[in-house]
Amino acid sequence: MEKQKNSKNGLLKLTILSISLMISAASAISVTLPMIKNQFPDISAATVESLVTIPSFSMMIFILLSSLIIKTIGRKKTVVLGLVLAFIGGVIPAFVTNFQLIFLSRLILGAGTGIYNSLAISLIGDHFEGETQQKMLGYQTAFSTLGTSFVTFLAGILVSYSWHYSYLVYFFTLPVVVMVTLFLPQDKKESVKEDNVPKGKQTVNSLVIFSCVMMFLFFVLVMNIYTKTSTLIVDENYANQGFLGTTLTIGSLIGAVGGFLYSHIKNLFKGFTPVLALCAVAIAYFLVPHAGNMTVLTIILTIGFLVVSLFIPYMYDILLPGAPENSSNLAVSLAMVSCNLGSFFSPYIIQALGSLVGNTTSAFSFTIGGIIFAGMAVVFLLINVTKSKSMMVTTEK
Repeated sequence: MEKQKNSKNGLLKLTILSISLMISAASAISVTLPMIKNQFPDISAATVESLVTIPSFSMMIFILLSSLIIKTIGRKKTVVLGLVLAFIGGVIPAFVTNFQLIFLSRLILGAGTGIYNSLAISLIGDHFEGETQQKMLGYQTAFSTLGTSFVTFLAGILVSYSWHYSYLVYFFTLPVVVMVTLFLPQDKKESVKEDNVPKGKQTVNSLVIFSCVMMFLFFVLVMNIYTKTSTLIVDENYANQGFLGTTLTIGSLIGAVGGFLYSHIKNLFKGFTPVLALCAVAIAYFLVPHAGNMTVLTIILTIGFLVVSLFIPYMYDILLPGAPENSSNLAVSLAMVSCNLGSFFSPYIIQALGSLVGNTTSAFSFTIGGIIFAGMAVVFLLINVTKSKSMMVTTEK
């Protein structure tokens, strides 16, 4: 009986984690852009490039709408609906040659992903607690990273045959649909009588607001790795610049390892985990302009990826129990919107900050990031020191 229980629990964990495998896969087909530009010469380059970014817009809208959808049809059906829409939107470009349909399909992909996005986190809070919840949050980041890395790698292989084939990677959404359908139980709110369900509007508190601000800033800065590194190595005339793609892949894989180790690191450093993470990435950003070659740059950027897999799970780790009662899904949704907004506005904010001090070089953008990361570390340090002193006073009384 115990073995059967453990087996079901293991399937539930794997099912919830599988939801994250394709959650960040919108950018996997970026390798197809040059071929699409050639096939549609009358379409502007910016519009073609937006095939990678446009899912973010519909994603943000449907992340905010997901709470209403969940309330209407329940969590399990919401996940299935989102996955099916993401699958349909993802694979359409593999079978059509009309650019308007391709563009629409990318909006559908973002909408579907947005519908189930927040549930990848909140379902962990629903079914697990304590150390198990910590581990699952770390694993969630790792699964998302591994899934994105794998489909990006596969899309890169398939594009050599036809750019249409790269979009077949979204077929990997189907096994997730099957797992969710078979192994994710109906959520409690669907099975409990209406009069036993706590009622009231979902609200936010200071912790939710603080978390959203921190995650917005974090993604504004961490996107430097994707938007500024290629310019940096050209400006500095690095040898073997083509190795950058491998550098980013290696960094992603190391980041996944960090996700698997998150709970152990959190147990060791507790509330000071974000201080450690932010200090590490601040140092990495200060070192990037002085790397000098691709080997050293790869090592430095790997630290940056590792930090993402520690900071993000920590923020959700404090957000799930700290959000107002019955508002965890709203809190997670707002946090995810903050991450997406930070990613989207990153180039503009970094450019504006550089202009303020009269230095807009790619190298200095990392220095700016290092300074702000260090400031964020100080904020978390002060919070934890204050909390520690408060606990000591309470104990003495």
